[in-house]
Amino acid sequence: MGWTYTNKPKNVSVRQFFEKQFNRIEDDGKYGKILDCAVVNLRTAYIAYEIGDAQGKREVIAIVCVLDYKPNDYYNFGYKDMDETMGPYRYDCPERILKMLTPTKHEWAREWREKCWERIRAKKTRPKLKKGMVIKFADSIVFSSGRREDTFRVEDPKRLIFSDRWGRRYKLRRYVLDWEFQVLDDFPQKKKIF
Repeated sequence: MGWTYTNKPKNVSVRQFFEKQFNRIEDDGKYGKILDCAVVNLRTAYIAYEIGDAQGKREVIAIVCVLDYKPNDYYNFGYKDMDETMGPYRYDCPERILKMLTPTKHEWAREWREKCWERIRAKKTRPKLKKGMVIKFADSIVFSSGRREDTFRVEDPKRLIFSDRWGRRYKLRRYVLDWEFQVLDDFPQKKKIF
C-alpha cells in the first residue's frame, strides 16, 4: 500500500495510464480490465475493474487510487492504489462507478460502498446554491492566510464566489460544498461585549 511514482506523459489521461498498468490477460484465460474510471477533485481516481476467467465467471470491484502530481519532476505522477476490501478512506466515488460493481460478501467492501452511497444521498438532498443565500458550515474553513470562517453569502454560485459578513470575497473549491452546511436567513448577529 505504498506510493508508486513514475513518468506519465502529458497527453496520456489518467484512465489511459491505469489501463496500461492494470489491464491484463493471462495464459489460463483469467483477465482484468478497467470498465470505467472517474477522477474526483484531481486527487482520487475511482475505477470499476472487471475480473473474470475463460469459464465466464466475472466480478466487478472498485479500485481507489489516491493521486499526486509533481509537474517539475521527471517522476511527475504518483499513485497509491487500494481495492475496496482494504477500507480506503475516500468516499466520494461517483454513482456511475458504484452502479457497475457486482455484489460482494466482503464486510469492508460493503461498508465502503454504503458510505459512498450515504454521501451521494446527502448530496442529492442538499439545497441548491442561489445568489444571496447565506450558508453556515458545520466546521470552519481555514484559509491559507490563517483566517477561519464558517458563514458565507453566495455571490456567484456558478463560479463559487462567496463573501463573509465583512464583505471579503472568497473563491471556494467545489469539494468544500460536500461538507455539511445549513442555510440561514441572514448572518447571525454578533454579541455585544461591554
